[in-house]
This record gives sequence, structure tokens and C-alpha cells, in this order.
Amino acid sequence: MKKIVALMLSLVLVIGLLAGCGGSTPSTTAAPGTTAAPGTTAAPSGEGYTLRLGHVCQTTHPFHIGSEKFKKLVEEKSNGRITIELYPARALGDDASLLEQVMGNTLEIGLVSGPVFSAYTPVIDSLQLPFMLNTYDKEKAAYKTAEFQALMDSLNKLDMQGLAVFEGGMRYMANAIRPVEKPEDLNGLKLRTTASDLVMDVVKALGGNPNPMAYGEVYSALQSKVIDGEEINLTSIYSEKHYEVLKYVSKVALFPFPGILVMNTKRLASLPEADQKLLQECATEAMFALLDEMPSIDDTAVANIKDKVEIKDVDAKPFMDKCKDLYDVYSAKDAVIANFLKMAQGLQ
Repeated sequence: MKKIVALMLSLVLVIGLLAGCGGSTPSTTAAPGTTAAPGTTAAPSGEGYTLRLGHVCQTTHPFHIGSEKFKKLVEEKSNGRITIELYPARALGDDASLLEQVMGNTLEIGLVSGPVFSAYTPVIDSLQLPFMLNTYDKEKAAYKTAEFQALMDSLNKLDMQGLAVFEGGMRYMANAIRPVEKPEDLNGLKLRTTASDLVMDVVKALGGNPNPMAYGEVYSALQSKVIDGEEINLTSIYSEKHYEVLKYVSKVALFPFPGILVMNTKRLASLPEADQKLLQECATEAMFALLDEMPSIDDTAVANIKDKVEIKDVDAKPFMDKCKDLYDVYSAKDAVIANFLKMAQGLQ
């Protein structure tokens, strides 16, 4: 009997040791206060992990500069525990693909051009209402408001959380046909736009002929004269070498060009609460740091293209007058837009 008892005790001890050394597969649970999403693994508190961030722009573009700021902040504030891997220049697909990947929880973080969201929701159009946020100072003021946070949170219905906006640069008119100094100069010009109802409506209101087209196709379309010009920011003219196929740039600030930093809500919720807070804080800090830097970035872009294209400052008022009816049209689409517009109109 003593031998049997000793044998049983030995077996219990061996089984306990195996379990403690990983002899069986442990179940992964979410950190306290979070819920692991179905099909995802929660990151245990204290363990390191990597998040991928994809965008469509070149490494000289503000989208990448903002992404680098975000990466640096996250890695520093997490003491290297969280790594952000950057995939610029369409390495993970175009904007539409990146947005689908984030919604489908196959990409952790996407920096997606704002107009692309219009295929799913009109609320991001708030950021590009013509001549509303037409200075970087106005953007900074707007992004500190409850109306802006409501806009970011509204993406939850698409299984995403908006973390921040990384500005790409004010959008201007550029073409290869003639200088544009007043709206009538746009008549008949085929202008590339993003695939946004709002941006196309703005171009139509100004007299141009909008041609929605993927960002990566614009250079060849200008080169082959499929289009005459585009609504574009200075930094893209430089980073994508559009100065080789353009002649005239009219500096009338139509609207900003926001990149929305988004993360799948289930993936975000699978992280420890402290990490969720850290990611949001770093995104916000990077957003404002980039906005502070944008005037200098624009100046650099101008210096790099001024000998290759003709750049002219243009009186914005005639252009603004053509677009006023769009405010009522888009405010009626969603209360989030109406509230954001009301706030933006009060900014100085």
C-alpha cells in the first residue's frame, strides 16, 4: 500500500511539473478590464508585441513623417515593449485596401486618406468641407474639441476607432494647361480627385470636371494627358514627382488633406487598458507635432518645386462663393457633420 501511495504522489508531481513548463497549451485571456475579441489574442500585460502601420505615401510625405513621430513616441513611452512597424508607399495596398484590412482586423493600424471613408460613411467629409479648416491653426483648434472626438468615435460603427488625424497638406489646384486664378479658369479641365463625393462636388461647383482616380495612377494619367490636372497638396507634387507632368499650381487653400489613423476596435480592445491609453496619447501628440511642423514642410516642398512649376497665390473669395451651398447639403447628411461645421465656422 505504501508503494502504491508513493507511486501516485510521484505521478501527481510529474503532471504538475509538465503543466508548469508548458507541457500543455495555456489559454490566453484578456488583461483585466479588456475583452479579447473572437479570433484574436489579447496581449498579456508586460509582454512585448508588434503593431503594423500601413499608408500609401512616400517617406518624404507628411503621412510618413507623422507615422514616424507616432512610432517613436509609442516605442519610447512603452520602453520598447510595443514596436510599430511602418509600411509606406502602398507596400500593404492602396487606401481602399488598407481600410478594408483594418475593418476586417487583418491589419493592426492604417493611416487612410480621409476621402476614402466616404464609401462607408459621410462623417469624415466634415474635415474637408471647403474653406472651413483652411489653415493649420484652425485644424489644431478643431482637433481639441468634443465635435472632433465625436467624429473619431463615430467610426466605431465600422469596427474602427479613429485615433488621430495626420495632415497631408492643404489642397490646391494644379494643372498642365493654363494658370487658374478664378473659378472660370477651371471650366473644361479634367481634374483628378479622390474618390470622395464631397471632393468631386467641390470640383464640380468650381467648374472643373472631376475624375476620381487611385493615387498611384495619377502620374501616368497626367503624363498621358488622360487628365489635365488635379486637386493636390504641395508635398505630394514633390514626393510623387508630379512637377514633371504639371505646369501651374494655384495656391487657393480648398481644404486640408487628412489621413485618419485607425485601428480595429476588437484589436484595440484586446490590448491592456494602459496600452490602449498609451496608443491614443501618442497618436494625439504626434498629430499636433505634425501640424506644428506643416508650414516648414510646405516651405520645403515649395523650395523643391518652384523652379519646375509656376506657383501663384490666388484670391480665395470667388472660389468660396461657389461652394457655400455645399454646407447645407452635407450638414443634412449626419448630425456629426452639422455639429462639426457649426464649430468650425466659429474658429478664427
